[in-house]
Amino acid sequence: MLSNLYSNWLADGVIGSIRKQYIDTRTQANLSKLNANTKKDSEIITEHISEILQRKRNSEISERLPATTPRTASPVWGSPLLEVIALKWTPITAIVAVAAILLWASLVLTDNFII
Repeated sequence: MLSNLYSNWLADGVIGSIRKQYIDTRTQANLSKLNANTKKDSEIITEHISEILQRKRNSEISERLPATTPRTASPVWGSPLLEVIALKWTPITAIVAVAAILLWASLVLTDNFII
C-alpha cells in the first residue's frame, strides 16, 4: 500500500508541473516575446540586405558613368610623356650622380692618386 501511494504522488508531481507549464502566464508571455524578437531579427536582416543591394546598385551606376575629371597637363613638364619619363629616370639619375660624387671624393682624398 505504501508503494501505491508513492507512485501516485510521483505522477501527481509530473502532472502538476505539466499543468503549471501550460497554465503559467509567464511562459506564454515569454513565448510571445521570443516570437516578437524573431520578427525583429528578420526585419533587421531584411533591412541590411536591402542596404547592401542599394550600395551595389550605386557602385554599378558610378562605374558606368565616365570619369568627368579631365587630366590636366603638368605645368612643369608640359606633356604627360615627359612627366612619365622624368618620374622614371629622376631617381636613377640622382643615384648615379651621388655614386659619381662619392667615387670622385674617394679618389681625390687618397694620397696615391693614380689614373
